[in-house]
Amino acid sequence: MNENPTRSKIDFSSVEKTSKTKLHSFTDMQELILATKAKGQSVGLCHGCFDIFHFGHLRHLESASSFCDFLIVSVTSDRFVKKGKNRPVFRDCYRAEVLAGLQCVDAAVISDYTSAIKVLTSFQPSMFFKGQEYQAMELGANPSFIEEQELAASLNIDVIFTQEERFSSTQALQRLWNPDND
Repeated sequence: MNENPTRSKIDFSSVEKTSKTKLHSFTDMQELILATKAKGQSVGLCHGCFDIFHFGHLRHLESASSFCDFLIVSVTSDRFVKKGKNRPVFRDCYRAEVLAGLQCVDAAVISDYTSAIKVLTSFQPSMFFKGQEYQAMELGANPSFIEEQELAASLNIDVIFTQEERFSSTQALQRLWNPDND
């Protein structure tokens, strides 16, 4: 038997935050948020599809994490992703696991709703983070976000726009699927 003696000495029981332990059901997430707030910690929320994870996503999440004590990411379930044909590329459970595996993310949940409205209402985070493209969006360009902003204001949830470099999963996929159109 050819065992690696160094590897056998690693104690994996001390690992607390793995991608699997940071994935939560909607109900468990509500309880976790209440416990976090009871400790006087601020809770931040990022919500989206997060299909084809890229550096723009990472920088957005890292920036959001710097504003709060506890960052939650809610991932839009497969049936509500409206990014075009053959999307999402990855199932919601995989997208949530990738996000939960990030150091800057404290917890992840799959949202089975069309927008962040139910997530904001149920979780009532201290802060709701969106990328800079939402800040520059023309009025009416994204009716869901306008409704989310209004709800956040009514619940005293600060809407914060991260100012990180942008990147588009949709454009990247178009380049991969149609390389001659560059």
